[in-house]
Amino acid sequence: MIKINLLPTKRKPPRKVTELQKQLIIAVVVLGGVAAGMAFYFISLNSKISARTQERDAAMAEVARQENMLKEVKNVEAERKKVTDKIGIIEQLKKNQQGPVRLLDEISRAIPVTVDLLSMAESGGSINLAGEAFSNEDVVKFVDNLKVSPYFTDVYLMETIQKNKEGYEIYEYKLQFKYKGL
Repeated sequence: MIKINLLPTKRKPPRKVTELQKQLIIAVVVLGGVAAGMAFYFISLNSKISARTQERDAAMAEVARQENMLKEVKNVEAERKKVTDKIGIIEQLKKNQQGPVRLLDEISRAIPVTVDLLSMAESGGSINLAGEAFSNEDVVKFVDNLKVSPYFTDVYLMETIQKNKEGYEIYEYKLQFKYKGL
């Protein structure tokens, strides 16, 4: 069976909150607010730190990419300089190629039939010739022809020596001049 109590129960009157309890409640609420503020500030600082870290990593990656590009540019410039140097050398060789041909052509035009050329040497921009002729006049004619040429300057007859060779009188000569084409 069920028993029901119909008698009024005694209720305890609500307790009154004391001044100390009010201060404790206020202190707990204030401390909770401060803790929440500090947590928010901590979270915002961590997010700023991670954002700055990502920006720094992106900047470092950009710097590395630009350094690679700079290396490539330097390599291209070095290759370009090498090619330019090679082209310059080729052009200089082409330019110098004409000099010896013109020199020999001018000497062959100036040399008389009775004059032989035995040796030719170049040193310090000066050309030295040595040879033989049947007469001293042929040597002088050769020197005069060289002086008339627009490609030769400072033509000097160094020496002529008369010698007997195989029963013939010949003149050995040495002369020196400068070639404008060198």
